[in-house]
Amino acid sequence: MPRHKISPTSVTTNEQMVYYLLTSEEVLAEITKTTKEVNEVLGLPSTTLVRLLLNHFHWDKNTLTERFYDDPEKLFEILNVANPYLSPSLQWNPLSPAIGSQTDPMLFLSQQPTDNGNATCRTCLNECPLNEFYSLRCRHQHCLECWQNYLEQNIFQTGCGRAIFCPSRCTQIIDDEKILELLSNKPNLREQYGKFLINAFVETNRLTHFCPGNGCTTIIKMKSYTPKCAQLIECDMCKTTFCFQCSKQWHEPVQCSLLQKWEQKNLDESMTGTWMLANTKECPKCHSSIEKNGGCNHMTCRKPGCVHEFCWLCFGDWKGHTQCNVYHQEASEKNQSEAREILARYMHYFTRYQTHNQSLEFEGKLLDQVEQRKKEMQNESMTYTEQQAVQKAFDVLQQCRRTLKYTYPFAYYLERSNLSEIFEQNQADLERATEALSGFLENEINVTQNQIVQLMDKTSYCEQRRKILVDHCKDGYSKQYWNFNL
Repeated sequence: MPRHKISPTSVTTNEQMVYYLLTSEEVLAEITKTTKEVNEVLGLPSTTLVRLLLNHFHWDKNTLTERFYDDPEKLFEILNVANPYLSPSLQWNPLSPAIGSQTDPMLFLSQQPTDNGNATCRTCLNECPLNEFYSLRCRHQHCLECWQNYLEQNIFQTGCGRAIFCPSRCTQIIDDEKILELLSNKPNLREQYGKFLINAFVETNRLTHFCPGNGCTTIIKMKSYTPKCAQLIECDMCKTTFCFQCSKQWHEPVQCSLLQKWEQKNLDESMTGTWMLANTKECPKCHSSIEKNGGCNHMTCRKPGCVHEFCWLCFGDWKGHTQCNVYHQEASEKNQSEAREILARYMHYFTRYQTHNQSLEFEGKLLDQVEQRKKEMQNESMTYTEQQAVQKAFDVLQQCRRTLKYTYPFAYYLERSNLSEIFEQNQADLERATEALSGFLENEINVTQNQIVQLMDKTSYCEQRRKILVDHCKDGYSKQYWNFNL
């Protein structure tokens, strides 16, 4: 029975959702179960064809069923597979040799039995016993060795996301069960094919994601589908907490789209502020950083949606530009001041974002000391509640530090308002509480019985300040208070 948990929150709401933590074996069983259930309705001769159709419709059984009954032939065309309801002779492919009328319909002319009872494979031209040949419904015969070589090549080239067709280049597909049977003497390849089946299922299924934890093989499956499902997921196996929608570290309170924009901006502006000031200028219209890469001073901003044309020397609009050889102090100082202000604002938020990220990593190293101190407290006959106080403090510190990290990209794009000032005050309160807890935990890791109450108070206050900040952000999302400068 798959393990299930309840996600307590999403980035924008406190909605709870059930999710499952699956092993590879449970996913393979899920694939088999679902394809059989769907095929009971569709009645196709191949469960592999059903699996490929489910891949195409992101494992949405209802949508597949509706579209199938509307126009099944169109779906076969989309997948470029043979219509299983038609005779193979009606889907003859000029690239596939026709079956000779004077021969056994199961054998091509070159495969007729020789004097010693063998037949010649048309692919490798080797003689093989008749029981070592195999064909699909199209009756294109190939020896088992050629089949194995062909399957090995296709498995690594296409995985399981697309159909594997007959080697004679016709549109007949080979079933998963038959592939595994033909590879019965190649256990490593069979195992690899199973992994590809799992990968195809997870990547195409809108309800599933791999746990992003380092080396973790757990697969997460939501019980129901919700668009933009930015739910908090906690993996029991590797203890990773992440966002289901983007599979990144849990990033409350900033939304996935804003975080992606922020991370891209960090990549684009990874150079130092000094280099930027020395070698780049801001577009006068959209304020994107522009580097001059030619001799002409007629500049065109290449940012999509901007394409503003201006003079590199004076920043004036190129339309109507005549000269800029005369120095105008006010205009020059204004442009330089605006460029510095934009850069200084970005560096303000980026520096704090990066600092909290570093603190999160450094404080993560306290875990070993926390575990050691819990064992010592047990030997000192402290109560279970007292022992757990140190672990609770560590967990809350990690949560608060992570939340603080992601408040800075949230604040960077947030438009100024009365509510944004309340957010900044909540952010400052959480920052002070977090630093106080961090300092106490680092300096008093060998906390005594008399200090337990103090540690629990700091932990509780820190947790409370985080809840106030997060709830305020979610209230702003639900009531559409927040406006962002994108």
